Amino acid sequence: MDVKKILKDPQTYFASLKTPPSIQVCNQLLALQQRNRVLAKKLKALQLDKGHIAHSFRSAKADPTAMDRLKPQMQQISINVAEAESALKKILLEAASLLQHQAPAAKPLLPKRFTHKQDRLGKGVQFRWLTDPQEPLWQIFVEQSVHTSVYHLPAIQTAIQKVFGHSSSVLLALDEGTVVGGLPLTLVCSQLFGRHGVSVPFFNYGGPLTAYRDVAEKLIEQSRTALVAYALEQVEIRTTTAGLPFPCSDRKVSMIRRLPALDGELDRELGSKVRAQVNRALPHRPCVRFGGGELLDDFYSVFAINMRDLGTPVYGKAWFAHLLAAQELTTTLVVCYIQDKPVSVGFLLGYRDTLEIPWASTLRSANGLNMNMWMYRQILSYSIAQGYGYFDFGRSTQDGSTYRFKKQWGALPVPHYWYYQTSAGIVLMAHNPDNLKFKPLIAIWKRLPVWLTKLIGPAIVKNIS
Repeated sequence: MDVKKILKDPQTYFASLKTPPSIQVCNQLLALQQRNRVLAKKLKALQLDKGHIAHSFRSAKADPTAMDRLKPQMQQISINVAEAESALKKILLEAASLLQHQAPAAKPLLPKRFTHKQDRLGKGVQFRWLTDPQEPLWQIFVEQSVHTSVYHLPAIQTAIQKVFGHSSSVLLALDEGTVVGGLPLTLVCSQLFGRHGVSVPFFNYGGPLTAYRDVAEKLIEQSRTALVAYALEQVEIRTTTAGLPFPCSDRKVSMIRRLPALDGELDRELGSKVRAQVNRALPHRPCVRFGGGELLDDFYSVFAINMRDLGTPVYGKAWFAHLLAAQELTTTLVVCYIQDKPVSVGFLLGYRDTLEIPWASTLRSANGLNMNMWMYRQILSYSIAQGYGYFDFGRSTQDGSTYRFKKQWGALPVPHYWYYQTSAGIVLMAHNPDNLKFKPLIAIWKRLPVWLTKLIGPAIVKNIS
């Protein structure tokens, strides 16, 4: 057992096991991984400093005064290096002990599609662009691949094209005529935000769909041809596959929880603290409804207010209506009410063994009533009742407030790796909401009336992928 390798990438280790460790063991291992990263970075800096001092020693051999000044520095840096090395060894011992005494779980901690690609095809492939994501060649491959996410489905690209007007295509990798991989790509182009190719916009995942690591690399490399063909500034590839040789952003994670077979088991796993927070909503007599288009008005009324309060342009209602109407997608709206007034809402998207919540909102006036906690507990119960094995809480910034909220439910972080191909050699983050230049605009947006944000928001957000 290579403990160093496991600490470097626990998620791949978890996914490789037939009987993986419990959630408690996984959380402990992830905490050790974080400590290991911090210490390794510190040790590298200390060793660099020690090297600089050693170089100064060699240069000061003829200067006794300089040598006397450098000796205590060298002694102290050597002590610091030894302490850091010792601390790293202790972490490895802790991890080894933890793995040795792990308690097996009933099923993998993460869905199969999050298993990192390790196999290699080991030979050249041919490439072909499909201008229609609905072509059977791509559809059949998507249906048969164990690594498919819901966002690889042609129905997603079709929805984006019909609602937002962005054209989509698929880059296929073929081995003697057999599809061995594919990369859906949508062009998001505007005068305000520039010209970008994204796989897949508006959602968390996308990127190369393949069983082979080398094919994934070749697909991303080949996507450079789109820069010239469509006069793009950059191509953004959204994956959960680590270590590919391209410029990368890894600030985000998805939070995913394995679900037990019974709701009572979930209650025991969540613990008394989470249960107490959920129960604080009960005096307000909340009720919940799960459904489809009949709940869209109530869903959208809460969602639009919350987006305005966050300073974010809101999607048009037509976007959600189209997704709800798509027969190829399994979609559900959840609306929570207090005294018949909608206060907390979510949009659920199911695929294979996983139910995901790409959008959720709670009115600020209901935050003090613990309605957000209560809603998520109802959603988890619904997930179990519908037979899902996993719940995907969606994207968060590592250690941010939403990350901590989702972690308390027992969700594990799955890092995102968003790779870039650029025409200028510089990754552009101009339309990222974290960009400081947007702060004044966000502040202004928060003060706009909701009716106005509904009117102008959709035309803006369709180009913020």
